[in-house]
Amino acid sequence: MKTSAPRLCRFSFAGLFLAALTGCAPADDPPPDPDAAIRAEVEAMADDFVNLRMLTGFVHQMPLAEAYRWQDTMVEILPLGEVVGYKTGGHDPNPPNPNFPPGGIRAHLLSGMFRDDGDAIRVDETAAGFLEADFALRVGDASINTAETDLEILAGLDAVVPFAEIPDPWYDPETATVNRMIVSNMISRWAFAGDPVPIEATEEWLARLRSFDYAVLDENDAVIQEGSMAEWYDPIAAVRWLRDQLRDSGKELAPGHLLSLGNVGIMRQIHEGSPRGPAYASDQFRLEYYGLTEDGGPATVTINIAR
Repeated sequence: MKTSAPRLCRFSFAGLFLAALTGCAPADDPPPDPDAAIRAEVEAMADDFVNLRMLTGFVHQMPLAEAYRWQDTMVEILPLGEVVGYKTGGHDPNPPNPNFPPGGIRAHLLSGMFRDDGDAIRVDETAAGFLEADFALRVGDASINTAETDLEILAGLDAVVPFAEIPDPWYDPETATVNRMIVSNMISRWAFAGDPVPIEATEEWLARLRSFDYAVLDENDAVIQEGSMAEWYDPIAAVRWLRDQLRDSGKELAPGHLLSLGNVGIMRQIHEGSPRGPAYASDQFRLEYYGLTEDGGPATVTINIAR
């Protein structure tokens, strides 16, 4: 005897009685979207960050590559404009940051983060911000994406850019994780860039970039702290790491991209009562690089603090 094939049934509330009469079982509900809950947390994180609220949650276990994909989502949600470059950290001689992945971390620089060189920032424009002296290079040629030698990488760059920033790491320490630091785009709030200094692809420039001196000064030209890149990190090695990490994530550098390579050891807390130390008392945080300009003067970037 020929048997009939099982019937595939779709049904609505209006059809419950009919389904019962015809022997159809209710169709299963569609499976939940596994990414929906994570996206909701990323949206909440973005909203808290924009509104200067403490970041909480996001304790998901996931591979680093997946965390970086969620970082892309965070960047799309944040109302901070287009991607104008990238930043990295974790390449200096300090003890490893427990919230960074081993080997380094990277994030996006967005156009809406940038303030004018010399702009004054109010303390209440951050939740837990601190002044950070950094160093940046600018991409000049797409050949940097396939460059192999240090000189070839240098040939893909066209300028040193004095760079300082104000990260804003206000988060619940009980939920601090590597993945949250990645997804939050390294909690990057404000960025300041000085005038670019043209560079050339020569051994002499490689040596200069690896050994120049720098200092932070206040509004009275008093030195707050000073140092030498020779004792900190190799800028070209940091560019190589960042380029490779981006390439592994399916991204490429483009001419004009600014590459912030990480702090140079001079940081000052803005707010009172921070575990990072006393609040910065001066009205200016001026970063100067020495030995890079043709006229011998310092290359500078300045953050003023409105009291």
